[in-house]
Amino acid sequence: MKIEEEKEVKKDKRFWSKKKIIFFIIFVTFFCGIILFFYFQIRPYSSKVLPNFYLDKQSLKDVNFHSLDFIIQSYEDKVLSQEIIFLCNDKEYVYTYRDLGLGLDEKKIRKDIITYQKNLSFFEKYSFFLGDKKHVFSYSFSIEEDGLKNFLTKLKSTVDQKKVDGSFSMDNQRNLKYTKGIDGYSLDVEKSLSILLKELKKPKENQKIVLEGKTTPATNNDQYQTIDTKVSSFKTEFNPYIVRATNLKVALNYIDGAIVMPGEVFSFYKYAGPYNKSGYVFYYEFVGNGVCQIATTVYNVALLGGLEIVKRYPHKAKSPYVPGGLDATVASYSSGWNVDFQFKNTYKYPIYISAYAVGGEAHVDFWSNKDAMGGKTYSTESVQIGTRGYTTYLHTYQDGVEISQKKIATTWYSED
Repeated sequence: MKIEEEKEVKKDKRFWSKKKIIFFIIFVTFFCGIILFFYFQIRPYSSKVLPNFYLDKQSLKDVNFHSLDFIIQSYEDKVLSQEIIFLCNDKEYVYTYRDLGLGLDEKKIRKDIITYQKNLSFFEKYSFFLGDKKHVFSYSFSIEEDGLKNFLTKLKSTVDQKKVDGSFSMDNQRNLKYTKGIDGYSLDVEKSLSILLKELKKPKENQKIVLEGKTTPATNNDQYQTIDTKVSSFKTEFNPYIVRATNLKVALNYIDGAIVMPGEVFSFYKYAGPYNKSGYVFYYEFVGNGVCQIATTVYNVALLGGLEIVKRYPHKAKSPYVPGGLDATVASYSSGWNVDFQFKNTYKYPIYISAYAVGGEAHVDFWSNKDAMGGKTYSTESVQIGTRGYTTYLHTYQDGVEISQKKIATTWYSED
């Protein structure tokens, strides 16, 4: 019995040993088959690009290495036509990479692709056949500094802005407008070149690059920008065909554009005097004869604007160009002494004086803010007293309704 049992055990051992050998042979054969399958699948890619390799968004699958240059060149047209935005002086300037004189660095891109693939292990290569694994190669530019510098120099001529200070202008209808100044700007080519060289190493779609430049702030006056309305005006007539007209026009030119700030006192002499300076001519008895008519015109504009009169002196005789008591005389002497006309700006806003001649008329307009007079308007009245006396009054209206009457002055003339 015992001998038979031992024989049986030996028989079983031999059976299982054979099974193991057969299983091993099958396993090795299967494994080698898989390896061979992988090998023969990957083998063709010793000279062409693996699946799931991309140049940016361009698939490189199955592209032969020797054809890479052609693919890169074809892709170059697409890349160089992409727009690049330059930001400078708070504006955008759009160009293409081709405008910058750029090209793709074909040798570097080709080398990067081939070197990367050759350095992959067998199983790393095969992983690109499976799933969603992919590798994206970025394109790089072939950059010439001189070309970029030339581009920036041309761009500078486009973006540079000369500083323009804020200023007043008058149109043909004598409407006043304040135009806000424009800041000056100068592109710094050297600093911008450094920025470009750095940014273009990592190109990207819809690329925006902030360039370097210097801004020169324009001179602006916020108070000047409040001037938007003609608040009062007055005109006097003169003979345009006599020499005296020259003095009137010269005086108008001297005060035209004068700006009187809130609380400031306007001096006619400060702008128009002395009355023998450039432009004035001799007429009748002295140089500058006739200037008083312009001072008178300003006096009446100030009254109609409801402004405070600081200094006003009458002529010896009534002037023919205004009602009695509404004239103002000015004079200057070689000693330096002068007779002046002055008013104070009692508004919360600046006053711009527009003075000009039209034919035989001398016009003076005061411009300020539409709210400067608080809805009030004014008129003057001259009442004669006896032969040579006049009392003048200022009437004040609120929304068209008279609310007050105030005496301005009583004037006595010593000559006819």
